[in-house]
Amino acid sequence: MSSEDLEQYKIYIEKLNVGEDRPSALNDLKILLTYKPASEAVTIIRNMGISKILYCCKSPDKNEIELTCEVLKLCFEKFQVRELIETYPSYIMYMLRHDSDTVRRLAIDEVYKTVTKDSLLLPLPKYIDIYVAVAQMVCDKDVGIATKAVFITSNLSVNAYPKVLEEMKIALECNSSSKCNAYEVITNISSKSYELFSLCVDLGYIDFMVNELQSDDILYQLNILELLSQLAIKPHGINYLVKQGTLLNISELVKNLNQNPFGGLLIPGYMKFFGSIAHYYPKEIFQKYPILVESLFDALNSDDTTILPVALDTLGFIGTTIEGKMCLMALGSKYTQIIEKLGLIIKNSPTEMKTRALHCISNLIAIEGDAKAKVEPLDHRVTLMTREWFRSLNKDAASMEVLFENCKNPFPDIRLASLNLLNAVCQHQWGEELVARTAGFIEYLLDRTADYTKESKEAKYKIIKRLSNSKAFDENIITRLQKYVEQGPFYTELSTQVAMEEE
Repeated sequence: MSSEDLEQYKIYIEKLNVGEDRPSALNDLKILLTYKPASEAVTIIRNMGISKILYCCKSPDKNEIELTCEVLKLCFEKFQVRELIETYPSYIMYMLRHDSDTVRRLAIDEVYKTVTKDSLLLPLPKYIDIYVAVAQMVCDKDVGIATKAVFITSNLSVNAYPKVLEEMKIALECNSSSKCNAYEVITNISSKSYELFSLCVDLGYIDFMVNELQSDDILYQLNILELLSQLAIKPHGINYLVKQGTLLNISELVKNLNQNPFGGLLIPGYMKFFGSIAHYYPKEIFQKYPILVESLFDALNSDDTTILPVALDTLGFIGTTIEGKMCLMALGSKYTQIIEKLGLIIKNSPTEMKTRALHCISNLIAIEGDAKAKVEPLDHRVTLMTREWFRSLNKDAASMEVLFENCKNPFPDIRLASLNLLNAVCQHQWGEELVARTAGFIEYLLDRTADYTKESKEAKYKIIKRLSNSKAFDENIITRLQKYVEQGPFYTELSTQVAMEEE
């Protein structure tokens, strides 16, 4: 660092004291700092300070504040992560509390950079006030600032939370959007451990969230449900909600949704909420909250295009696990009728709905979506019931022949969803045997010219790789399947010809 640079910096800093000279001085500082190596710039800044630059943030002129922030940003960028906040903690605190969103954004960016590298870089208790200030910014009117505040506050060290969460309660006095940001933090923190969840309960956050479901704000209710569903899949979360009677209360709300003028908007949100819980705890939901299963089946039998897609996704999600399949099977003919309805949707619906139904039945038939199925012997009842479900998809024709036609559908989304269903079917011996008995199916699968998209080629490859170890085919077919696998999903005769010509 030359004495000339230091003197020049000092001259520009002094000019900031004169109002009419301030814009030009700030621009001069920008030029000086832009081209200085970090090591030299930091030496200058440490020697002369940034207090007079920061003072310019008090200007009533918005353009001047933005220019000041450009200079401050250049100063900040010269420091290593953590080094700046260690050097100027009080300045960062001042900026976090500033009226200008430009100033606040600059300050929270520095905290964000540090915490994303390692939250331990700002140890407690020295920096607890910065964490508290950031936590209170979850209700900032600037969406970008609030989003970063949510991330930072969700990823602090455990011992920061008693103080931070206590001080963050002011967010519950803000508008619904800000409260949802606070709920997101609470959900993220509560999901980490039983101890942090208990802290959130003791501070009243969880009960506050649940009580807010009585709000007339539909979007607000749906956001709360989305967050509660993330919490409810944790053992400590579901146990608390059951113990407090919360799930029972919410199921009562579902019972009365048909009388609610906004029920059509709310039903998908409540369905997703209970669907996410039933995925992990199907037996408990099916036994203790039958109204929820009834509402799902009502939605599946509905022609309401706003509700049916969510109902299909929810049914498929519940039926992904073996336990979920068993609970559905226990419903008997009521569930078999739903399978038949899926077949009608696949046959008669527009592309998007048909695709959703195909994905749904794929989840219901597949067994590899459940980690337990990979380590425990498969219950023979699962084999029998999945075969029966597949057969029930079509009354007028063999289901495998219908699936074969869908696999050749010209619409890529339908073709890919059908191949995914075929992959699910081939996870069972009965499925492999059906493929072997369906005329032309193996020839179609082995025909590399029949598919043009990367996704469908990869989907076909998975199926062929699976069938290449099957006992349902003769030796000649197995040889062709294994050759296909060796060549990979994207092999073409053209590539072979080119390779030969190059030789």
